[in-house]
Amino acid sequence: MSVNNVPNSNPAFSGLYNTAGFDGQVTSDFMRAGLIPPNLRKNLINYADADFDGLKSNILEYVKAVYPEDFNNFSESDLGIMMVELVAYMGAVLSFKADATAQELYLPTARKTTSVRKLLELIGVHMRGPNSSKASCSLALHDLEQALVGAETFVISSVNRTINSQSTRDSLPLSYSMYKLMANGDIDTSSLDIELHVSDSIGGIGTTFPLIFLEGMMQVQDGSFSNVPSQQTIYVSTPSVIEGSVVVSGIDGIFNEIDSLFFASGGEDMVFEKRYRDDYSVDLYFGDGLRGRAPLPASEYKVLFRHGGGVRGDIPKEHINATIPSTKLPSVEAAKMIATNNTAGTGGFNAETPDLAKRFGPQWFATQYRAVTGEDYTTFATRYISDQGQVGKALAMLRDNGGAGNMIDIYTLTRASDNQLERANFSFKEGMLSYLNKYKMLTDELTIVDGLVRTLDLVATVFVDRDRQLNSQDIQGRVSSRIQEFFDIVNIDFGTPIKWADLTNHVLEDSAVRFFKVENYSNDIYPQFNEIVQLNNFELNLQVV
Repeated sequence: MSVNNVPNSNPAFSGLYNTAGFDGQVTSDFMRAGLIPPNLRKNLINYADADFDGLKSNILEYVKAVYPEDFNNFSESDLGIMMVELVAYMGAVLSFKADATAQELYLPTARKTTSVRKLLELIGVHMRGPNSSKASCSLALHDLEQALVGAETFVISSVNRTINSQSTRDSLPLSYSMYKLMANGDIDTSSLDIELHVSDSIGGIGTTFPLIFLEGMMQVQDGSFSNVPSQQTIYVSTPSVIEGSVVVSGIDGIFNEIDSLFFASGGEDMVFEKRYRDDYSVDLYFGDGLRGRAPLPASEYKVLFRHGGGVRGDIPKEHINATIPSTKLPSVEAAKMIATNNTAGTGGFNAETPDLAKRFGPQWFATQYRAVTGEDYTTFATRYISDQGQVGKALAMLRDNGGAGNMIDIYTLTRASDNQLERANFSFKEGMLSYLNKYKMLTDELTIVDGLVRTLDLVATVFVDRDRQLNSQDIQGRVSSRIQEFFDIVNIDFGTPIKWADLTNHVLEDSAVRFFKVENYSNDIYPQFNEIVQLNNFELNLQVV
C-alpha cells in the first residue's frame, strides 16, 4: 500500500513532505555557477581588433560568455545581430578616424597636403606652389611706318599684356603674360604697363622688340593696409598663384618676396613673406619694423601676380601668334604689334606634392639657412627659382686638392619639361650664384658648372598571363606609366645608378604583370658624379604566356 500515491513511501514521513506534485524531474541552476561576475567582465574585452569583422566577432564572443541564458539566437536575420553589427560599424569608423588623426600628426606618415604643410611650417619650411612655363617673345610692329626713330614710346597697357591661348595637353584655356627684360637681364615685374623705346628694339631700328612670355594670367589686386600698426598681412584669394610672380607696390615703394622675414637684415628692408593655402591662394606677411619694413597703416597698395602654372603650360614654338594693341606716344597714336613665341614654352611644373615636400623639407630645415656642407649647397641650389620661373637640379662638389680646398663647384641643369632637363642659360646661372652667395661661408668660392645629361633608349618586354589577354592593352599602358615614373627626373639625381632589378620590381608592383624584361641592356648603368640619366625613347613589347 502506498501513501499519497507515492510507491514505497514511509508513513512516518507523510506529515513532513508533500510529494504529491513531484514529477520525477529535478531542476538545477548550475548555469548560474558559470556566470561572469560584473567586476571581471572587463577582462573579456579584446583591444587588439579595430576592423568591422574583428569587432563583430569579439562582441558576439562577449555576449556568449556574459549572457548565455539571455541571448542565444545568432541568426543573421535576428534583431540582436543587427544591433551587434551597428555597434561594430561605429567602432570601426571611430577606430579608423583615430588612426587617421594620429597618422596626420607626424611628417613621415602624413598624407594630406594640409597636414604636411602645417607640420613643415612648424620648422619654418613652406611648400612650393605651381611654377610657370617660359618662352622668348618676339614683338614686331604691324605697320613699319610707325617705327620708333627717336624719343617716341610704345606703351602696352596691363590689360593687353596677357594673351589667351589653348593648352596642347588638355585643350583647355591657357594664358601667357608678356614681360620686359631690363638692361641687366632681369624681368621687370613691378610695372603695370610695358614701355618700349627705340633703344629696346633689336638693332635699334624701332620695329621689333625682344620680350619674354611667362605662363599665367596677370592680375592686379588693390587694397589698403590695416589701421592697426602691427604686422600687416594681405590675403590674395585667387587660387593657383604662381611662384615668384607676386610683387607688392605700396606708397613707400616696391616690396619683394623673400623666403622668411627672419632673412630681413633690418627694419628698412622692403620685403614680405608668402605662405600658400590649400588652394594655393596666398597670405602675404610684412615686416614689423624690426624684421623688415612695416607698411604705413591705412596706406594703399597694389598686388601684382599671375595665376595658373603647371606642366600644362608647356607649348611648342610659335604656338602664340597674336595681335597686341599699343599706343604710340607722344602722338597718342594707336599701333598694332604681333607677338610670337620664337622658342618653345618649357619649364612649367605643378605645385609641390606632399611626398616631395616630405623628402626635401627636412633637408631644407637642416641647412638652418646657411650653407656649410656640400649637402647644404645642394639643397640651396635645388630650391632656387629664377625670376623667369626656372628650376632645376644641382649637385655641390668640393675641389679637394691642395689650395683649392675652399672651391665648390655647383653642377646644375634646368627643367625643360615635365620629364626632361637641359643646360642652364647664363641668366639662370648668374641668378643662382647671386642667390647662393647670400648663404655661403665667407671663405668659400663658388663656381656654377653645367651638368651633363646622359640619354637612354630602352627596349623592354612585359609578359602577361593568357587569361588576362583581353586586358593586355590596359596592362601595357599601366606598365608604360610605371616606366616613366621610375625615370622621373624628380626621383633621379646626379650620379644615381640605374639598376634594372629596381625597375623590374617597380613594374612588378602591378599584380597583372607576370614578368618584365629589359631587352637592350644586360648590365646596370653607373653614370659619372656630374651626370643624370634621362629616358629618351622606349619601346614596350607585350607577350602573352
